[in-house]
Amino acid sequence: MASGSKKRRNPRQRSSTSRHTSESQSKADRKVNEKKKPVKPDGPTIYPMVFAGPMRRLYAFTIDLGLIMMVIYSVAPIAGGKLFNEGAAPQDIFFFLGYFIVPTIIWGRTPGKWVAGIVVVDSDGRTPGPAAIPREMIGKLVSYLAFGIGILWLILDPKRQGWHDKIAGTYVVDNPYSGGPQFLKDFLKLGEKKADETDTSDTKSDPDEDSSTPEESVSK
Repeated sequence: MASGSKKRRNPRQRSSTSRHTSESQSKADRKVNEKKKPVKPDGPTIYPMVFAGPMRRLYAFTIDLGLIMMVIYSVAPIAGGKLFNEGAAPQDIFFFLGYFIVPTIIWGRTPGKWVAGIVVVDSDGRTPGPAAIPREMIGKLVSYLAFGIGILWLILDPKRQGWHDKIAGTYVVDNPYSGGPQFLKDFLKLGEKKADETDTSDTKSDPDEDSSTPEESVSK
């Protein structure tokens, strides 16, 4: 055997090495993209009209419900019967309305919505302000009294509006400036839709209208 012969490389080893390098680079790029969050602009914030899906809204409601239950079980034993019992209905109603209405008026979101990364806005993408009052007081009352149909309506609605949203003219959209971990937000983004997607779906023409052949159109 000649001394100058070169050792042949295994092509499988080369491909596996390059594959491992590309996978490590993609993971690093993914981590960098997850760390990058949009910078909140100065002045009044206008949120992008990306309508939040049912999963994220259910997640936010679950967190709010858990926080309320924690408050009830923590405060009731030391309230001396002034809160969270049969004889304290007005105080309890005031507490529940305050929990949902005040944060929604000021920030457009309850603590649960803040964790889920969603926010209530008006048609211009701004926080609703006083429009949160009819949304939470009248709209949700009507939605729940209708056996919950008004709440479940958002599953079928193209803009993810429940009856309470339609009554107040509000929308629940993605909040890119705050919220939980990115992987959890991505997991719960099932059913989210952008405003331009709903507009294009509404303006699509009926395929039967344009199904005529060139000869038929000429004869017409």
